Amino acid sequence: MSQLKNNLSLRKVFILLAFIIASGCANSGTPSSHSDKLLSSINESLKLGKTVIVYQMKNTDKTSEQYADWAGYLNDFASDKKDTYITYPANKAFNMKLSKSKINSEGNYTVFIKKGKPTYFYDDVILEPMVYIEIDNAFSGKKLSPMDNAFLPDAIRLKDWKNKGSG
Repeated sequence: MSQLKNNLSLRKVFILLAFIIASGCANSGTPSSHSDKLLSSINESLKLGKTVIVYQMKNTDKTSEQYADWAGYLNDFASDKKDTYITYPANKAFNMKLSKSKINSEGNYTVFIKKGKPTYFYDDVILEPMVYIEIDNAFSGKKLSPMDNAFLPDAIRLKDWKNKGSG
């Protein structure tokens, strides 16, 4: 009888440990790049010929002037170009991808990705609609003047990006 109790206790401990380990893995702060939903969605959008905008806006006060201006410019552009552009809010996995490429993902930013074109990184809140216009012009292959180039964000290269040709 004592042997049976010991076996049951060991099984309970084993099940508890297995549960703890499984829970710890599921909640770890290191999402797999293969299974991350945002990264998969970005890749699918790029395969479909969409241009992707990924943004991080730390100011979530929707009553602030900064938030209203930023959201207005982004939403106006996205709605005008809804057939070719798709927007996504950043997440931990995307920020990790930026960090692996030695790009600071701590603050506000916007990343523009199009298959076969440079990837552009705007390091702040976009409060000037010309940034969106010049990105679109660059991705469309239009000749840019020096003034146009002043609004174009920095071109970056994302390490280990599945979508070859972007970045």
